Amino acid sequence: MKHVLYFIIFSLSLFSMHQWLVLPYFNIEDTIPVYFQHLLLGGFSLIIFLAANFGAKHYPDYVGFGVLGFLTLKMIFATIFVNFYEDQIITQPHLKYVFLVLYFLYLSFLLLKIVPLMNKISVEKKQ
Repeated sequence: MKHVLYFIIFSLSLFSMHQWLVLPYFNIEDTIPVYFQHLLLGGFSLIIFLAANFGAKHYPDYVGFGVLGFLTLKMIFATIFVNFYEDQIITQPHLKYVFLVLYFLYLSFLLLKIVPLMNKISVEKKQ
């Protein structure tokens, strides 16, 4: 349960930095809802982690495939999101770079949490 709290704290801190530091610094209008971006990326990251945690307990041989499948699904939804807000991104090109940075920050944090879980599974298999 503490990992869920880490995801929430990480998401809230990125949301705060995005809303009150990045947007004013780059003089970007809030045409794309900031909360929706973080809800999409942070929510998917949390779901992927919880699915990997469930898979590690019940289906340890298939955790990697599950994580890759969910990461592909996250990528598809991120593409749909970018295509949906294409007009706003064209008028303010910085938006796509901010979203891309956020995507990779959430991905890095997710991988920092999932890799030890997957390593634990491989160590348990060897014993």
